[in-house]
Amino acid sequence: MPMFHIPDVALHLIESKQVAQVYRVQVMQPLQKAGEVERFPALYLTDANLSFDMAKGISHLLQVSGQVRRYIVVGIGYPGENPFAGSVLRCRDFTSPRRPAIADLPRSSPIAGVPGLEDGAKQWHGAAQFLAFIRDELIPLIEGTYPVIPGDRAYAGYSMGGGLGLHALFSQPDLFTRYLIASPSLSYDGNDYGLDEAREFIAAGKRLDARVFTAVGELEELDADESVARPRFVSSVCRLAALLRKAQIPGLDLSCRIFPGETHASVWPIAFTHGVQALYGPAAASPLRA
Repeated sequence: MPMFHIPDVALHLIESKQVAQVYRVQVMQPLQKAGEVERFPALYLTDANLSFDMAKGISHLLQVSGQVRRYIVVGIGYPGENPFAGSVLRCRDFTSPRRPAIADLPRSSPIAGVPGLEDGAKQWHGAAQFLAFIRDELIPLIEGTYPVIPGDRAYAGYSMGGGLGLHALFSQPDLFTRYLIASPSLSYDGNDYGLDEAREFIAAGKRLDARVFTAVGELEELDADESVARPRFVSSVCRLAALLRKAQIPGLDLSCRIFPGETHASVWPIAFTHGVQALYGPAAASPLRA
């Protein structure tokens, strides 16, 4: 019987010239046969301080069972082990100029060890710089270091990170070919900034070669937390799906799920599980039996 192994998770601390920020990047490679030379798709995951361990466990389980093909997970986070290390900085990195700033959002976190923003530092609308970091600095490192299939790139993001994924889809459609978008921020207090960007893309009449999985929790819009209720997650996702389906954009493969009984806090692991199956599954067989 051949011997299999799982490479250790690799850690890179990358000082970005695009953002003037050090990013903590973790790379999970799949189960591999000794001497194997196969290459794999790469999935780029934001909010990795909070989400990488979740994505790693789910990915290994689904890959080894053959429910999805094998892929590499590239988790993009911030320095330190704190799961909430990006809770302030993500507002800068994940938002385009279209998204209205939240005036009363604190520049620091009440959780110890979470980096904040200094006075005068950019707090919002740094998506262009963050995506440039991914395109010009991170992707060349990953594709030059790991056994990935060049160009076969997926994006996975949740909440504000989901909104960033859709912004990338419409503003830089060649950056990724697969998108796992959970509870994306598309609207806030009636400002449909994300939906307006989709409408502008549709009006331009362009092709969109991408497979997109979107998901939201049924109870998100009823959340007692005002910061969750005001983005109108459920209705905005449904409106986006209807808009894209009506447009019949050439090359776009879209699926949308509403998960019953799930809130903004609980839907992400479920959306990730179903999303990677929609993007990568099923595999021909488990790698242990291939």
